[in-house]
Amino acid sequence: MRSNLRGSAVDFRSRLQGELLARLLLGPARESSMLDLAVMLRTDLGTVVREVERLARAEVLVLRHTETGRLVSRNAATPLYEPLVRLLMLTFGPSAVVAEEFGKLPGTEEVHLFGAWADRYAQLPGPPPGDVEVLVIGYVQREPAFDAAQEATARLGLPVHPVVRTPAQWANDDDPFLREIRAGGLVRVLPAYPVSRRPSDPRPGR
Repeated sequence: MRSNLRGSAVDFRSRLQGELLARLLLGPARESSMLDLAVMLRTDLGTVVREVERLARAEVLVLRHTETGRLVSRNAATPLYEPLVRLLMLTFGPSAVVAEEFGKLPGTEEVHLFGAWADRYAQLPGPPPGDVEVLVIGYVQREPAFDAAQEATARLGLPVHPVVRTPAQWANDDDPFLREIRAGGLVRVLPAYPVSRRPSDPRPGR
């Protein structure tokens, strides 16, 4: 982050920094080695070391020395933690990554998050989710959808599970699994304007 990190403005130095922070601040708490982060972010070790050390000096991340090297984790005690999590959710979190990866698929009409991540985007309380559940509506082949899920998984460091349905299938009230999805919260990430829907809201197209 830029030198004004402790000020009122929050600014990311680069896409790499945003993705690094998203990997460490979103989802379950975890420790990672510098090498693991470099592999997951598909960049060189020196770049990761410089970014991590910069963020550790700003007290956003915590470094722990071990016999095999340094491990890095989030600093949930900093006052910046909650604002950063909210910002990362919108810029480098599941909604942004899922929209980018699944938006490349021909035949995609709508993409929604459901389950625990939809609740977090709706600011409902709960622990950091350990995976991402995605509903894809359109005429999309399952294999490309699972390829997109693998790319999103690699970027987020969290398993991404796609559910693919045609518009006619989504409109069908006879599917108990889809009824369960409708009964929970949905966060639309495609089309591009995010729309949150809670159980009391009208169903799309109804």
